[in-house]
Amino acid sequence: MKKYIFLSLAMALSIAACDNTANHHVVLQQEVIAVHDSIMPKMGTFVRDNLKVGILLTKMDSLKQANPSLDTAQEKAQLTKLQSKLTEVNEEMTDWMHNFEPAQEDKKPEEIEAYFKNELTKIKALKEKFNEAEEESQRVLSKYK
Repeated sequence: MKKYIFLSLAMALSIAACDNTANHHVVLQQEVIAVHDSIMPKMGTFVRDNLKVGILLTKMDSLKQANPSLDTAQEKAQLTKLQSKLTEVNEEMTDWMHNFEPAQEDKKPEEIEAYFKNELTKIKALKEKFNEAEEESQRVLSKYK
C-alpha cells in the first residue's frame, strides 16, 4: 500500500512539475509577444516619419529660402542620420519577426525555456532601440510641423 501511495505521489509531483514548466514556457512566450505587440504600432509611425524625412531632404532648397539662417548641411546630416536609424530599426524588427519560432513542441523543456529567454532578451533590446529612435524622430521632426 505504501508503495502505491509513494508511486502516486511521485507521479503527481512529476505531472505538476511538467505543468509548471509548460506554464513557465507559456508565460515567457506571452511576455515576448507582449513586448513585440508594444513595438508594432511604432513601425507604422516610423514608415510615415521616414517618408517625411525623405520629403524634407528633397526640399532642402525650399526650406533654406523660407529660413535663410538654416544650416542646411547640418539639417541634411541630421535628417539622413534619422532616416538611417528609422530604416535600421524597422528592418531589425522585420528580421526578428521572420526568425521568431513560436512553435517549439519538438524541443526539450530546457531548450524551449532557453529559446524564449533569448528571444525576450532580443526583443527587449529591440524595444529600447525603438524607443531611442522614436525620441530622436520626435525631436528632429518637431521643428518641421
